[in-house]
Amino acid sequence: MRELLLPKFNNNDEGCVLVGWTVDDGAAVSADAVVAEVETAKALEELVADADGVLHRLVEAGAHCAFGRPVGLLFDSRQERDDYLASPAAAAVTTAPEGQGQGEDHDGGPDPVLSDAARTLAQDHGIRTEQLRALGKRVVKASDVQRLIDQGLIDQGLTDQGAAAVAAGASAASEDAAVVRLSARQRAVAAVVSEAHRTIPAAFAAIAVDLTAFRAARGGAPYGLVELLVKAIAARHADFPLFFATPGADHTLTLAPTANVGVTVDVGTGLFIPVLKDAARRPIGDLTDDLMDFRVSALRQNFREDAFADEAITLSLHNEPDIILAAPIVHPGRTCVVTLCAERSEVALAEDGTPFTRPVTTVAVTYDHRYLNGRDAVRFLTAVKQDLETADAIARLAG
Repeated sequence: MRELLLPKFNNNDEGCVLVGWTVDDGAAVSADAVVAEVETAKALEELVADADGVLHRLVEAGAHCAFGRPVGLLFDSRQERDDYLASPAAAAVTTAPEGQGQGEDHDGGPDPVLSDAARTLAQDHGIRTEQLRALGKRVVKASDVQRLIDQGLIDQGLTDQGAAAVAAGASAASEDAAVVRLSARQRAVAAVVSEAHRTIPAAFAAIAVDLTAFRAARGGAPYGLVELLVKAIAARHADFPLFFATPGADHTLTLAPTANVGVTVDVGTGLFIPVLKDAARRPIGDLTDDLMDFRVSALRQNFREDAFADEAITLSLHNEPDIILAAPIVHPGRTCVVTLCAERSEVALAEDGTPFTRPVTTVAVTYDHRYLNGRDAVRFLTAVKQDLETADAIARLAG
């Protein structure tokens, strides 16, 4: 028997709503089959089985579920499931929605269960409970509320609050102006960014890195600049412990025991920051394998919950072509974030004045000025630069 765990689909939510199962209880499923749909504050996601088996549901549609908790079980056979159902252990497990009642029964039917994103949309637009109940759905998703909002704008079936908001918007814009509402995903980003800018006095420093030695030393080795930079960052854990610390109360910092480096992953399904654990001690090939696994997990939306745990420092990747500088926010709970920009060609002069081109990139650090100072940032960047530009250091990091 295997537990069907709910993966952490993004860093901003603590849980989500299981909107509905796509296969019957007791049905045989194959590995990588979609068995349920869940809705986070950002998007509607698919829950995928990680092994072959016979499905037994532990929660019903409409359940509010915590990431990392089991929502179902996968048995090797139907007989094994039948034996489980006949055991005392099965009797102790409830399949009712977690933390959600069915709502009070009215003339229009029971109150529906709303996902967090749907509830936010409904509150923002003044959508009444009876309007949601009229949808006739037991579980209401953000897309359902959005359709109700769109319909309301056409037939004026809005609450007074909603009508006032529309009128105010109309008076401020021309008849031809288009109004676009931020998605739930972007509103979540806005909340994090606003909190970061409100509470963290950030500063910024950047340094150019010559990649000539990296190009020569790498040869056909199966690692890239990202992995080497992770190793270079982690190698400075002992020299710059405050860069790997967690801010606390009363002007204190908790130092990280190991150099766990979070790396941004964005393959078009949302931004994730999974963590490369103990990066200083592990072989660079292991980090390469982990990064590939992270990209696959991002595509499939099936990260393990522990993939995001124990981050000590963040590496933000901005290596799309022509990006020469980027200054991301410092997330609450961190003292800094390191940035890697795109590789580019630069014209330089040899000692005899002869021009030549060389490959370069920009490595930067955005830091919380309450804990780190500009001199510290420059010393940190200079140390990382030396490791990336020196053949002996590259061999040591990659060895």
